[in-house]
Amino acid sequence: MLGRLGSFAFAVIILGSAGLASAQPQPPPAAVSLGPPGLANPDDAILSVAAPLTNLTGRPLLGVTIDRIRLGTAPVRTVLPLRIGAIAPRSGAVVQADFDSRSLRAGQRYTLTVQGAWRSGEAAAAARRFSVSATVTAPPPARGEARVGVVQAAPHKVEGGRYPHRQPTMDPDVNSGARPVPTNPFVAGAKTPTGTSLEPVRIGDPPAIRFDVNDAFGTTGAGIGCSKDAKAACAEPSGASGNGVILMSANWSVGYSTTGGAPFTILDPTTIFPADAVGFCCDQVIQYAPSIDRFIWLLQGTGYRLAVASPADIISGKGKAWTYWNLSPSLFGKCEAPDYPDLSIGDNSLYISWDAGGKAAGCTGGFQVVRTSLAGLKAGGTISLDFTDPANAPSSKIWGEHLTQNTGDEIFWAGHNGNTALTVYSLKEGSGTYVWRDTAISSWANNAPTAKTPDGQDWLAFNFNGPGGNSFPYNGVIGAARAGHLLWFGWTAGTDKNFKQAHIEIVTLDRDNNFAKTQQVQVWNDSYAFGYPSFASSACNGELAMSFEYGGGADYENHVVGFWGDYVAYITSNSNAGTDRFGDYVTIRRAPPTDKDNGNLFTAFGMGVNKKPAPSTVKTSDVRYVLFGRPTCHKG
Repeated sequence: MLGRLGSFAFAVIILGSAGLASAQPQPPPAAVSLGPPGLANPDDAILSVAAPLTNLTGRPLLGVTIDRIRLGTAPVRTVLPLRIGAIAPRSGAVVQADFDSRSLRAGQRYTLTVQGAWRSGEAAAAARRFSVSATVTAPPPARGEARVGVVQAAPHKVEGGRYPHRQPTMDPDVNSGARPVPTNPFVAGAKTPTGTSLEPVRIGDPPAIRFDVNDAFGTTGAGIGCSKDAKAACAEPSGASGNGVILMSANWSVGYSTTGGAPFTILDPTTIFPADAVGFCCDQVIQYAPSIDRFIWLLQGTGYRLAVASPADIISGKGKAWTYWNLSPSLFGKCEAPDYPDLSIGDNSLYISWDAGGKAAGCTGGFQVVRTSLAGLKAGGTISLDFTDPANAPSSKIWGEHLTQNTGDEIFWAGHNGNTALTVYSLKEGSGTYVWRDTAISSWANNAPTAKTPDGQDWLAFNFNGPGGNSFPYNGVIGAARAGHLLWFGWTAGTDKNFKQAHIEIVTLDRDNNFAKTQQVQVWNDSYAFGYPSFASSACNGELAMSFEYGGGADYENHVVGFWGDYVAYITSNSNAGTDRFGDYVTIRRAPPTDKDNGNLFTAFGMGVNKKPAPSTVKTSDVRYVLFGRPTCHKG
């Protein structure tokens, strides 16, 4: 994926033990940094700011104390000093402070400055002063509405795959910028009594659940696009099925099958499309829209390439014939490359989302949603696109989220307003106005998830507050689906007295009852961690199907699937190695209904990690396509 370009910047000034700036021509390397802040406004008068303070050195920083915090002219309400204590080498601690927000204006940028001291482990070492800063964009009110913008994009066509191969262009600033979620006053909740256990996938396994296919994608290349590190194994698979074709991506690769599974014909996206202004770097998302019989393929570059083809076109054109539209940042009033895309199919609309970059001066960062007509995509001409303004969903609160799947006549997305509220956005089909509001939930463990595999690799490590504040997707609301009037939202949560391992937190909201919470549950086990939830709802009875990952303790990270309420996760992959750069998502879709299976099956896409024979240190991605579901379609 391209860099996580949030609306922040930081500066570091290390002062001498007397508190004065060093006079040396070459100042010593910085010892600490302040990463991108997360925000919460629990009421109209308070703004909570949480930012990762990171130890950039190879030694522990001891006795870290914060004695001054400033945010523009807003009075600080937090009692100082804050005693952080020790910060381990190249690790971080979250610094949180509350401010009187009545002097701050929504959408305006302010400088957050944190000052304090630390000392080394040497007995005679004097305390060293530091001053670090970051930029905060004040969020919009917790309730509001805004009009969508409207633009148009012209079509292009390709066929034959005649373009020369090009190395995907990765942004040098990869994955900088998921925000910590501030901690709000405690709200009591209940732990789900039943933990989730594990079972292997067994093909054709009724009565509760059946597995028809569990096939390898067929490309095991190292990296597959998460980073430039050739030792990484990171596929971030997406895909869908429709009308006899399965289309599937693994970051730098794409492939299709006409046989219901393996073998897949693997293609190079850079040979299918020209080297135009959008280009190609990494993330891909795939959907199938049954109402127009079209696969929809979104490819990330400096903007996005939105491509469509029917299953018949994919068969006759061997996966190389597409109609496409280039969606550049400037088309939507943005000046930086977006990242972390998603797609959702509505009754009559396609919805697209991404994180809009806002790091450079004059850029507004935040979550952006785009809507276009399915009929327009089928026609293949110039399309009209409605879009939201990221200033109304700033990167300090809404960042690294996903759209509700199976969303019907209205799209929804949500982000954390602290750890006791969700800010939920919605946009109805045919409406030119999108709306947002807060809904209360119970407290949850908002520390960074972590889980080590038997070889000592932390497969959730990229969630840590590493040097520069790198962390993604952290606690982002990446599981989302709609089932009638119920909305399902899920995210990876950390540990506390109730949960010994990282786990998945899930809430359901009643759209028809002022978005009130109807339940809050967890997917958990004390022996291993769960993370990266992806959701879809059943067309038969609305139950929640899940594609996610597990690992830790005695187990390597692996892809699993299942249904909420069964309390069983079925293992699809067979990893024998760990990685500290797993990826950012897996995928699940409804399988299109057939005469035999009328809405009871799902296609899921995930991955495991394998090592090549010694002496190679390269790890490869075991990318999986799974067809599973209930034995029959039971309504109600």
